[in-house]
Amino acid sequence: MIRPLLCLPLLAVLVSPALAQDASMEKRVMKLHALAGGDWCEPDAQPYDPEDAFRSWTFTYQPSWDENAEPEEVTLFRVWCMSGAYNVNHAYYILTDFNGLMPLSFATPTYKTEYGEADDGDAPLESLKVTGMGTSNFLVNSEFDPDSKTITAHSLWRGIGDASSTGWWVFDQGDFSLQQYDIDASYDGEANPETVVDYREG
Repeated sequence: MIRPLLCLPLLAVLVSPALAQDASMEKRVMKLHALAGGDWCEPDAQPYDPEDAFRSWTFTYQPSWDENAEPEEVTLFRVWCMSGAYNVNHAYYILTDFNGLMPLSFATPTYKTEYGEADDGDAPLESLKVTGMGTSNFLVNSEFDPDSKTITAHSLWRGIGDASSTGWWVFDQGDFSLQQYDIDASYDGEANPETVVDYREG
C-alpha cells in the first residue's frame, strides 16, 4: 500500500504539466488583452466576482469543407474588462490550430433613433432605423453557452431595464456570426424589445 504522503509527489508530477499549460495560455491571453483591450479597460481594477476575471471553454467542430477531416479544436477565452453599476464588460479571444490566438470582434448593427416631444418624463420613441453594421471589441453582460456554442450579450441602457440592446452570436466554422439583435429604445418603463437583425433559419 502506498502511503498518502508518498502519493503527493506523484500527483504533483501528473497534474503539474496540465496546470502549467493552462497558466501559460492564460498569460498569453492576458498579454494579448493588454494590447487589444486598449485604454478603455481597467487593468488595475478587479471584478466583483474573482471567477469572472478569466474563463475559458474548449470544444470541437467538424469542418464543412471536408466531411472526412479530423474535428477542429477551439478554445474560447472571456476576459473581464470593466464593471459599472449594472453592466459588466468582457473581451473575447479565440484559439484555433489554423489562426492561433486572436481577439474576437462582434458584428453589431448601427442605428438611429428619433423621439417625440415630452411634457414631463421621457420622450416617446417615434422611430428606430438600422443604418448599417459595425463591430464591437467588447460585449456587455455576456454569457457563453457551450451546448449551443452561442454568446449572448444584454446591455442595459439604464438601471430599471426598460431600454436595452441584446445580441446573439453563434459559432460557425471557426468564427462567431451575428444571428439576432434586439433593441428596446423606448424608455417607457416596460421591456418591449424590437428585433432589428434576424438571420435565424425558419
